[in-house]
Amino acid sequence: METTKQNALGSIHITDKAISAIASQTALSIRHVCGLEANLAEAAAQRLGRGSLSRGSDTVLAGNEAEITVRLIVSGGCRIPDIALQVQKAVKEAVERLTGCTVSAVNVMVTGITFPADGAEEARP
Repeated sequence: METTKQNALGSIHITDKAISAIASQTALSIRHVCGLEANLAEAAAQRLGRGSLSRGSDTVLAGNEAEITVRLIVSGGCRIPDIALQVQKAVKEAVERLTGCTVSAVNVMVTGITFPADGAEEARP
């Protein structure tokens, strides 16, 4: 699926995969987000050596409106609702700023938690 904008020079198509890539990379930039969980199709593609920047997020487009789901792995010891809210705000802002699409929802699924092996707190910028 894609969103299309017409202008005097032609048309601009932005695919759901492109929006998912923006969402994934934005989510990974948030402190205490350690990774993103692949869905079944992404996991199978990764096993075949076909990784993707959109791994860990899905986008459903309806015209110029996007609904995004992000699957997070967070670090233990952080307050999960606070991290999820930061991800929602950052993803919505980045996608709207970079694509011009309206984001109707950013759904966050926390699918895993990582804990440091030695009990020391993880250092992440």
